[in-house]
Amino acid sequence: MSFVSAHPPGLSPDRYPSADAMASVFPQCLNGIALKPALERHVLIAAFALQDWRAWETQALAIIDPRERGRAERQRQPRHRTDLALAYALHRLVLAHALGVPAAQVPLARDARGRPLLEGRLEQTSLSHAEGVVAVAVSMSGDVGVDIEPVSRAQVMPEIAGRICHAAESARIAQVPDADRAAALLDLWVRKEAFLKAAGVGLEREMDTFSLPVEGVVALHPDGTATVEIERLDLGPDVVCAVARPPGAGCIAGWLRPMRRDEVR
Repeated sequence: MSFVSAHPPGLSPDRYPSADAMASVFPQCLNGIALKPALERHVLIAAFALQDWRAWETQALAIIDPRERGRAERQRQPRHRTDLALAYALHRLVLAHALGVPAAQVPLARDARGRPLLEGRLEQTSLSHAEGVVAVAVSMSGDVGVDIEPVSRAQVMPEIAGRICHAAESARIAQVPDADRAAALLDLWVRKEAFLKAAGVGLEREMDTFSLPVEGVVALHPDGTATVEIERLDLGPDVVCAVARPPGAGCIAGWLRPMRRDEVR
């Protein structure tokens, strides 16, 4: 997916690339799979490195709605304000392409817990942003949650291991070699974050109160009315990313970067 402008930095918020242009960045979409049909069979995950997008802050602020703009402007640090505005704008752009509507018409709202939802639509979505990276998930077949973290965050994981691990998981993590333990804890963190986002509760449910199986189907709620599978996504060596998706749903994932000026036609 690319912002396209023949006369940078001026960009009209309604000038977005086609769905085919966005789909072409996904490795699994190189055979011409269009986004909307792909969404019927797959969960879509779009990842962004915000350093690629920070030049588009002005355009991002024009794309997001007043509530999102207010949340961004309340951030104390200028970089945090920029990054949050970009995260919200990129979320809207992905949804616009997935739903086949202009970004301004994406019915994006939040519930009482802050979970993003699409009013009046079957599709579900999730957003994750942390330290310069963003991931957006879209599903048409059920609950979805995504979490992405830079690998550098692993260094703080041992300090908060007690907040992450259920007793059974603590025993398993203790058997991991010392050199790999921080990475194992970060892996568990992103998987639990994705699960909690799919459940719609976020960090209201403490991570150490439940355990997740390494693989297989997991009930989202105590009554077992909904289930997900949790999958680690390979998005390269610099990030750790996981998605909680409907059982059996395929997953299409990739990085989206803005078109370079010399690529604009």
